[in-house]
Amino acid sequence: MPKIKVMDERPITLAEVKVILKKNERPLSKGVSTLEYLKKIPILKEDKAKELIEKLKKLEITRLKDKHIVKIVDIMPKDMDSLKMLLSEDISLKQEELQKILDTIKKA
Repeated sequence: MPKIKVMDERPITLAEVKVILKKNERPLSKGVSTLEYLKKIPILKEDKAKELIEKLKKLEITRLKDKHIVKIVDIMPKDMDSLKMLLSEDISLKQEELQKILDTIKKA
């Protein structure tokens, strides 16, 4: 098995994963099965995902990190309970902050 060199480590959306896997000319079997899975589930297009990430960052919620934003964009919670559950393991946000996030998602 070839040695893999990590060049960059950051959270990426499922939309970005899909684009990366499509570009890979010699995918591993896990990459192929992941791509097949991503074709079956509803995810935002890469440009829409990036746009939503930027909008969420502009909310300037200090406790909301990139990994949380990516999770939100991938799951696209529809209500307050879903959003709270999604973030519950890592952070707790004020009700107003959660509402700002939901309003931003709904406009996307």
